[in-house]
Amino acid sequence: MGIPSEQFRETVRAALDRDAGPPSEPYDVLTQELATLETRAEDVQARIAQETPKLLDQMAEIAGLRGWNVRRCEGGEEALDYVVSLVRRLGATSVARSEQPVFESIPVDAAIAGVGGLCWPAVYDGPASRTEVRQRLAESGMGITGADYAIAETGSVVVLPRRGLSRLVSVVPPVHVAIVRPSDLLGTLDDLFALRRLEYVRNGGDMGSYLNFITGPSRTADIEQTIVVGVHGPREVHMVLLNKE
Repeated sequence: MGIPSEQFRETVRAALDRDAGPPSEPYDVLTQELATLETRAEDVQARIAQETPKLLDQMAEIAGLRGWNVRRCEGGEEALDYVVSLVRRLGATSVARSEQPVFESIPVDAAIAGVGGLCWPAVYDGPASRTEVRQRLAESGMGITGADYAIAETGSVVVLPRRGLSRLVSVVPPVHVAIVRPSDLLGTLDDLFALRRLEYVRNGGDMGSYLNFITGPSRTADIEQTIVVGVHGPREVHMVLLNKE
């Protein structure tokens, strides 16, 4: 059943106006050498440094349109106050978090413990541990992550894979909180792909198995083409956007 594979390929070739076989000219980005990629990444980072205040405003606006509950905070203390207020409102006794550098400067574990909750790192080290972590995540009222990147153009938070870290922190609990620092910001998806392409080349062709893009709460229109929030992930998402590190 279905379209034969060769017929499918012929349809794609016709749409692209190409003959059989690989393209006659390789995609330019795939031929760029390390020095070119480094120069492009430096240009991206220099531009971001100049545009950070504007990008913070853009991030807040676009993320709000995408369904994030955006809270602008001056620094870590204000961010902790907001996270604690959410824990209290939700009555969450178990809060999962990712293992990311942001939590070295924003100690959510201690802050949540101060209001009687337990904040624990969702890190596993083997099949048995993975099963336990998933069970605990299913029982957690909130998940907190940082952001490896935050894309102002789309209002997205990007989380990279890490050894032992469950990506389900941002997926399974009914509420997800993402803490975004100014240093996480990028302007566009092109900025992200420029930096990730450089990492790919520097690491010998390895930049991880996936990128987790989070752009507002989970949505689906599978049932009668009606948008429903929270079916395949969190029903409520909060972005804590820091104005300074």
